[in-house]
Amino acid sequence: MKNFASESQILAADEARYQALYRQDLEALERMLADDYVHTHANGKIDDKAAFLASIEAARYRFVDARRSEQCVRISGPVVLLSGKTRTTLDVGGQTKVMDNAFVTVWTQAEDGLRLLHWQATKLLEA
Repeated sequence: MKNFASESQILAADEARYQALYRQDLEALERMLADDYVHTHANGKIDDKAAFLASIEAARYRFVDARRSEQCVRISGPVVLLSGKTRTTLDVGGQTKVMDNAFVTVWTQAEDGLRLLHWQATKLLEA
């Protein structure tokens, strides 16, 4: 398997993932997430792929916006790390919640394209 063609492909894949989250598009997310996907929330809760998709389907929370900054892409063979900061706005049961987190995502090259293997968020403390 070859290296990813460019940083722009990873950023585009991540943007497509956010767009699927905004639309609550389970079909698109199912395709984007690796079968052994792990989602580590900023509060320490860990979901596997099934649990994460179930939470999106149940609309426990709805992604409204995610402004990313300081993004850094590191490519190592078929594995890519994308890290940065995000200010995420969620609708949680009709209440707006804004979270400021640092994040790391791990992408991998599959035969048919990019797959997200892992998401990890860490709450940013106010200075």
